[in-house]
Amino acid sequence: MQKIRVYTFLCILSVFSLLLAFLSTVPVYADLSWDVQIVDEDASGIGYGFCPIVVDSDDNSHIAYSGHPYARYASWNGSGWTIQQLASTAFAHDLALDADDNPHITLGNSYATWNGTGWDIQTFTSDGGVFSSLALDSSGNPHVAYITGDKLKYASQNGSNWTIQNVTEDNNLPNLDTDMRLSLALDSNDTPYIMYYILSSYVDSSIGGARSVNVKLAVWKNSRWNIETVLESSNLGEFGNMVLDSNGYPHFLATQRRYLSAETPTLLSTILYVSWDGRDWNIQTVASDVNLANIGFLALSPHGYPSIVYIGGGVKYARWTGTAWESYSVDTPDTVRDASGPCYLALDSNGTPHISSRVFLSGQMLYPGYTSTILYATANITEPEVSPAFPDSPLLIVSAAIIIGTVIAVIAYVWKKKL
Repeated sequence: MQKIRVYTFLCILSVFSLLLAFLSTVPVYADLSWDVQIVDEDASGIGYGFCPIVVDSDDNSHIAYSGHPYARYASWNGSGWTIQQLASTAFAHDLALDADDNPHITLGNSYATWNGTGWDIQTFTSDGGVFSSLALDSSGNPHVAYITGDKLKYASQNGSNWTIQNVTEDNNLPNLDTDMRLSLALDSNDTPYIMYYILSSYVDSSIGGARSVNVKLAVWKNSRWNIETVLESSNLGEFGNMVLDSNGYPHFLATQRRYLSAETPTLLSTILYVSWDGRDWNIQTVASDVNLANIGFLALSPHGYPSIVYIGGGVKYARWTGTAWESYSVDTPDTVRDASGPCYLALDSNGTPHISSRVFLSGQMLYPGYTSTILYATANITEPEVSPAFPDSPLLIVSAAIIIGTVIAVIAYVWKKKL
């Protein structure tokens, strides 16, 4: 009887230790509340309404966007927004900060930098109809991937000279869609990764004969562009942006589409988070059956936790907790009449989200060419102190030791009983 009690105690201790070890790796977050601000009520409604956001070394936000009549740049000074106009009527496609927190912006086929007292704007390509993605290398030099017509190109600056390459081997992509579907990132060795999509041969009759897409990745290796298809499906609808983690592994967003029913032609999307682990592409579902207006933006926290922002019945924010995806609605003012434009996300050094989005307020026309508004939102969320990817908690170590000791004790008891 005494042996049975000991055995029962050891089993209970083992289960308790396992539970304790698990709980020690589950991140705990504070309550969620949003600080939402109107950055500029006089932004341009022309085009797609790009408004990329980044955070500086002090965790202050910076936003580039289109205005009347020139592109604009807004920066948070600690108590309010400082807004500057750039001498360019082009769309502000992308924004990056260098090591000194100076902004760099791509504007159509132009590139703008802040020199400390004013903006220097230069043309990096003579191509027209350009949509671009920008990244800065370890020396602060700009690199730009851009689409012009049916061609994908790559421009890099070394000093004052720009070098332009054709990324695709045949220099002709007749099925290339230029609607914001391009993303450039540089790894720790300044190797460029360009992700984009082309329209595929798949035609999905269940969603009105819409063409599916193939997501492709181009990487500069061995003095040439290596291109592979990383995701394809008969109902793949959209590609979001790509980011690289600390290992140089790509992560990106995509969607799958379906109609609500044959009688109700409401197009619903499933948002996918896709990541490379060094051997395989892993796919997770972030949100299902979303009436999606904009796929939004992906960002990784300092410890590699993914978060995204998207437009689906309002502005939505989703984050990976280590065990599951959690989604939240971003509280917007009652004056917001429509939130369907592009939205962007940046995470600061604490993993706190900073969101920018183009919206229309009451009284503003919901058509291209009319005034729209730049909205900014942040929340009191911080990254969990213990990351499941880095289980270095002393509690976990102690729990593991207890588990091992318990297992050894049980084995010894069973062995002794057989003697």
